[in-house]
Amino acid sequence: MTESVLNDLLRRVIESGLLDDAQIDEDSVIGAGHLDAAGVEVEVDLDPELDEDDEPDLDAIMTGLKDILSVSEDRWRAIVEEVASDIEDALDDDELDADVDLRTDLEAIGVGVFADAIIVVFAGETSFPDALVHVQLTPELEVEDIEIIGDDDDDEDDDDDED
Repeated sequence: MTESVLNDLLRRVIESGLLDDAQIDEDSVIGAGHLDAAGVEVEVDLDPELDEDDEPDLDAIMTGLKDILSVSEDRWRAIVEEVASDIEDALDDDELDADVDLRTDLEAIGVGVFADAIIVVFAGETSFPDALVHVQLTPELEVEDIEIIGDDDDDEDDDDDED
């Protein structure tokens, strides 16, 4: 089943023309897409979550892909604004350079699409040079969760546990 699901998803992606260089990569379909509202090319990973017991909802994945790549500029600005505001509210003043505007520093570099969620990966060259910001969106493109993931997060956690 795994191979046929991935082949079907790949066929749908190719027929849609939404991604360039679409191909199967392990348990997902990957490619490059253009996030129109942000004006950037992003790496896209379509994950049918084959390890789940349920039949993958490829229609939902394709709808999510189309919706995020063609999101309106107004909705995209609202997403970026909410992400920036939430990060600013969550971090202490000394953890974020006051001269950096997250609204312009955060740049989308990747998108992960699942049947029930979309993950947008942002890089913040100035604000988060060693981390990525993962933003989980609902299928309706509402911000659900924000996580800052750094290269050294695991090392720091290990150090904190030692006494």
